Amino acid sequence: MATTESAKRQAGAAAKRVKAQIEAGAEDVAAEARRTGERAKRQAGALEDTLARGAEDIAATVSERLRAVGVDADRMVDVAKEQASELQQLIEDEIRERPLRALGVAAMVGLFVGYLSAR
Repeated sequence: MATTESAKRQAGAAAKRVKAQIEAGAEDVAAEARRTGERAKRQAGALEDTLARGAEDIAATVSERLRAVGVDADRMVDVAKEQASELQQLIEDEIRERPLRALGVAAMVGLFVGYLSAR
């Protein structure tokens, strides 16, 4: 009986050691995952900053080249905004004057897009 009790105690102690080792390993893995996540977040932020700077540089270069050939990009943007607001006003007027027609056109467009996306 003494050996059985001793074996039980040894088995219990071994199980506790294994459990402690597993818990410690899990904590190490969790800590490493946190560090890796933080590192990835920092690298993603740096990449985002680099891409933003690159996009700004490209926009500035394109704008400079357009100006060099006599195209005012800022004026083109203003004209496009004016035309967009005029188009928006025309659409709003059309919807107010002929709401059923506008609804029918919207339905036809929806059916057409649905048909194309189902293919």
